[in-house]
Amino acid sequence: MPSKQQSIILGGLVAGLLSTSYLGFINFLCCAGILAGAMVAVWHYTSTNDLTLSGGQGATLGLQAAFLGWAVAFILNFVLMSAGLRHDLAITEFFLNTMGDQMPPEQVDLMEEQINTPFTMGWYLKNGLLSVNGAVGIGLTALFGAIGGAIGASAFKNGPEDEE
Repeated sequence: MPSKQQSIILGGLVAGLLSTSYLGFINFLCCAGILAGAMVAVWHYTSTNDLTLSGGQGATLGLQAAFLGWAVAFILNFVLMSAGLRHDLAITEFFLNTMGDQMPPEQVDLMEEQINTPFTMGWYLKNGLLSVNGAVGIGLTALFGAIGGAIGASAFKNGPEDEE
C-alpha cells in the first residue's frame, strides 16, 4: 500500500492556504477551500499511484488533509494577525459601517470593544480554538473534508481499487 503522506500534505497546504485570512472568505461558498484541498489530496494519491479509491477511503484521505489544512490556516492566521492583517476586524468594521445604525446599541458597543481589544496569543486561542466558533469550524472542516474526499474518489479513478 503506497504512502499517503505526500498527498495529505499537498491537500492540507491547499486547504490551509485557501482558508487563511482574507482568502478564507472562499469557505463561505460551502467550505470550498476545504473541499478543494481534500479533492487535491485524493487526486494526487490516485494519479501518483494509478489507483482508484472507494468513497470511504477518499473520505478518510480528505478528512486527514482537511485537518492538516485547518492547522496550517490556524498558524498562518496567527502570523498574519500578529503582523496587523486582521480579517476579523475587517468583518466587524464592515457590519458596523453598513448596518450599525440598525443594530441595538449594546451590540454596537460589543463590536467596538472587539475592535479596540489588543491582539494577543491568549485572545487568539480563546476566540479561535477554545470558542464555539472554533468547535464549529473544526466540525465543519471534518465534514467538508470527508465530503471533498468522497467526491474526489468518485471523480478521480486511475486504475485498480486500492486494497486497504
